[in-house]
Amino acid sequence: MKEIQREVTRVCISLLDHPLQDNEYKSAIISGLAVLGMRKDEGWLDAEEYTPKYSAVIKMARLMVVQEAFHRKQEAMIAFQERERSRGNEVTEKEAREQTSGYYHSIKGMVRKFMTMADGKRDPTPMQWIFRARSYGFKIRYTTTAAGCIQWLGDTILYQQIRFDMSEVRTLIHGLVKEAREVLYKDLLLVDQDSQGHVDPTQVPGIDWDTIVDNPSESRVGWSFLDDERSR
Repeated sequence: MKEIQREVTRVCISLLDHPLQDNEYKSAIISGLAVLGMRKDEGWLDAEEYTPKYSAVIKMARLMVVQEAFHRKQEAMIAFQERERSRGNEVTEKEAREQTSGYYHSIKGMVRKFMTMADGKRDPTPMQWIFRARSYGFKIRYTTTAAGCIQWLGDTILYQQIRFDMSEVRTLIHGLVKEAREVLYKDLLLVDQDSQGHVDPTQVPGIDWDTIVDNPSESRVGWSFLDDERSR
């Protein structure tokens, strides 16, 4: 990794490890999230649109912590090898890995320090503010009735900017059924159709659909309606 990329990772970790005291908006992360909450028309995003941004920041913060732990491990290994080399001892990478602290302890320390809710005398961090704000947003999101976006005008349906009537819906369904029928006959059964889509009945197996029974309560792996005794 280039040095500039390493410094960017350090900056991100320092932004996460920023104690919040009197003013939360002194945190660059929280101020940035406030900016992301603005719409292009100068309004504010609602909870349904905004909570995913909190979730994205939380996910990226967790990835940053793992990345930082990886870098710290590599740096500790290099420092250990150089220290032993200065003493006249040659240490392999495997030995350096075993002698330095593992990823778990590094990640655990960072998680306890600034990735969870504050307790005791510890100051809250931006992650605590994000967790609380997201929980409040989820509460609004899951208890607010969605705005209606479908209207009926006689036989016409209006959905947002789309307008169609029931005859168009029926035409769509009939077209899908015809297309599926052609695929099943041509590609699955390898049966030719005439210009009107009809097939020779002697070329396809006869199926008595009225005698086929399914059991929705059956959950065994590999079981299908063909295994039902009533379908035999």
